[in-house]
Amino acid sequence: MNNNTNNEVIQLALPINAAYVSAARLTASSIANRLNFDIDEIEDIKAAVSEACAFVIEQSSEIKESFQIIFNLSKETLVIDLISGRPEGFVVQEEQMSLLMIRALMDVLKIDDETDEKLRITMIKNHKLSSFEQ
Repeated sequence: MNNNTNNEVIQLALPINAAYVSAARLTASSIANRLNFDIDEIEDIKAAVSEACAFVIEQSSEIKESFQIIFNLSKETLVIDLISGRPEGFVVQEEQMSLLMIRALMDVLKIDDETDEKLRITMIKNHKLSSFEQ
């Protein structure tokens, strides 16, 4: 991630409820558009956010607290973290369809389930045009 001090951070807290996935998609789309990602990149980001939200909601259905989505914006990169409570006995299964989809849509996918309390999904999309800008 770029350590540029001009980075902006946007945080969103949503209930563990599929009815709010559209709010996450709309926010992601708006942010990606503001960063001048092209339409294909925006669609990839929206789809990845949907899949990540669905994954978190599915895994955390027994947890009654909200989950957070944190968008870290820079000129070259959009980093999206989803953080939720970690269900008891949760184990990441890399072949889950949601995770496979996110891997195909984003440049980087990291899942941190090392702590007993939190599950963190980090998705990174690099701006295609950033390597051509001066």
